[in-house]
Amino acid sequence: MSGVSQPAASPPGLDPMAVIRSRQYIAALVLAAVLGVPISVMAYGFLALVAAIQQYVFVGLPDQVFGGPTPAWWPVPWLVLCGLLTALTIRYLPGTGGHSPAFGFTTGGGPPSGRELVGIVLAALATLSLGAVLGPEAPLIAIGGGLGALAVHLAKKDAPPMASTIMASAGSFAAISTLLGSPVLGAFLIMEAAGIGGMTLSLMALPGLLASGIGALVFVGLDGWTGLGSFSLALPVVPPAVPPTLASLGWAVLMGGVGALLGWTIRWLALALRSVVHLNRVLVTSVLGLLIGLTAMAYQLMSGRSFTQVLFSGQDALPELVENAAGYPLAVLVLLIVCKALVYGFSLSAFRGGPVFPSMFIGAALGLAASGLPGMEPAAAIAMGMGAMTAAMLRLPLTSTLLATLLLGVDGVAVTPQVVVAVAMAFLMTNILPVPGPRTPAAPDDPHATQNLAASRAAPTAGNPGAGRLPARGRWTAWLFIIGSGLFALGALPPYAQAVGLRACAVTFFVGSLFFTSAAFLQFREAVDGLSGPGAARRHSLWVWAPQNLGWLAAAVQLAGTLWFNWSTGNAMQDNLTAAVTDQRVWRPDVLGSAAFLIASAVALRDANRAGTANRPKTRTWTIAVLNLAGSVAFGISAVAAFVIPSSGDLLNAQLSNLGTFVGALCFLVGAILMLNPEPAGASVPAAGRTPP
Repeated sequence: MSGVSQPAASPPGLDPMAVIRSRQYIAALVLAAVLGVPISVMAYGFLALVAAIQQYVFVGLPDQVFGGPTPAWWPVPWLVLCGLLTALTIRYLPGTGGHSPAFGFTTGGGPPSGRELVGIVLAALATLSLGAVLGPEAPLIAIGGGLGALAVHLAKKDAPPMASTIMASAGSFAAISTLLGSPVLGAFLIMEAAGIGGMTLSLMALPGLLASGIGALVFVGLDGWTGLGSFSLALPVVPPAVPPTLASLGWAVLMGGVGALLGWTIRWLALALRSVVHLNRVLVTSVLGLLIGLTAMAYQLMSGRSFTQVLFSGQDALPELVENAAGYPLAVLVLLIVCKALVYGFSLSAFRGGPVFPSMFIGAALGLAASGLPGMEPAAAIAMGMGAMTAAMLRLPLTSTLLATLLLGVDGVAVTPQVVVAVAMAFLMTNILPVPGPRTPAAPDDPHATQNLAASRAAPTAGNPGAGRLPARGRWTAWLFIIGSGLFALGALPPYAQAVGLRACAVTFFVGSLFFTSAAFLQFREAVDGLSGPGAARRHSLWVWAPQNLGWLAAAVQLAGTLWFNWSTGNAMQDNLTAAVTDQRVWRPDVLGSAAFLIASAVALRDANRAGTANRPKTRTWTIAVLNLAGSVAFGISAVAAFVIPSSGDLLNAQLSNLGTFVGALCFLVGAILMLNPEPAGASVPAAGRTPP
């Protein structure tokens, strides 16, 4: 997203009251009122175009093609296209398509130029229309601010910077206020993000409020004139609110803590992936689009509900979620929160949009999931969840409180105390928690930096010309794991098995296991080459026994696990196996392979933990080790659920087995993608002396 413009500093001795009485300021107010009309029309047209494309691509087109329900796999190719178009726009058009939304609302940078507006519009249009999980508020702020500054430049090329800043702010006010449905809420959002106060606030706010007020009237008029409907944020149906109780205030503290932790996890994922995106923006963003589409597909297959609840900003799905809350079992709500949070983190890392609406949707779902607790009323739970999540993601407590309370209309007043407590707790914890992602790279000679299931080789020394680049063996290892994990995730999807048949699905698992074994062998050789001390010449032999070295031990056990998977998946390709033979040749080696993966991941995490001290934060190896441990746990659950019941020949729990394989493969896939970049997420990326996009 594009950051909120920081107002220019007032010259020493400037009298704000004199400025307000001046003819130039009166002229600025008139210009702001005039600008409110076209900018509001532009905002309405942009939102209408996004909604029309979404409706055609995800509803109209599949209805024409299939003549019935939209298949679960439908969003996958569109999300890949979404990533490709967004990346190409950011990579090749002027500017960067706006600032990265992973940092929330940031100040500084000034309004975009006329040439940069094209890239911002196209990147946002591709992101929002084709399903990425971001909101339209940030692009609208950037577009409105850019048009306001452009109007000043066209009217008077030698206008002072303060005039351009005031008109840019007025344009941003007009654009965002129409979306949020309140000029006051839009003002709070922009002013709190920019940190404006005192008389400067009055100087900046008056033109903005005037432009947004005029724009709101235009927006309402366009709703009725075009018949396209309203695009302002609203909840038409809200459970009735009740006065706050001690129990609800206590739950507000807990809700704030949960929101802060969930928000921290989402931001950690986004910031960890940003550095990988910069290695190859087009390729990685397309892969992230693929992961978003697969996650949405998995949600529909597992819950029986539409993938559209996982995709998009959540602005349109939020009213339906609240209105039909009684029809959502707790398990479905938890699944929705997990899937939405995951794709939200993916989208923040590489796409262009705003962070507000997805956080509100996740917060509302979190509140609905907690509404069954004793003393927790649905209206208060929804408001607390939205306030806590927006405070965690935006780090703007006043705006978060207003968003949660104003959205509930008249019931918002009754739940204000609980919202304030939840927002305060979330904001406090967000500032206490460590900054997401590792902050410093591991030292090249760190004796504890070892390999694990999908970890990269230590970075070359500073004197090496290839410093900062992953060695060729490391790149091969990463890509082998990526392909193997992708095949396992594909094979675990029921629609794939239904489309290609069980035998082809078994072949998919077997081929994926071969890629795993190849990558594991390269990592074992990497661990052998990394051995130090007397007898280093033995590193060149094919086999070395060094169980006292945790890196070697993790790589050796992992390699053994992949060989068990080769045996298991190879036998699974045979037809007409009895239940007893299946348990002996397929299930048992599968369990042994899963146990080996779990042991290897635990050893690697233990070794990586030794690299994090008070003076040396956790390395990227530690991050990948955590992902691999989670994937190994999921694989273990899948192996247990795949036990064949002798009496019936059926799996113990086929759905849980497929789900465990799919989740584990996704964890390994993300770890392998992170492996491609040896630098930590917090390391700076050269970009002409500025923050990378």
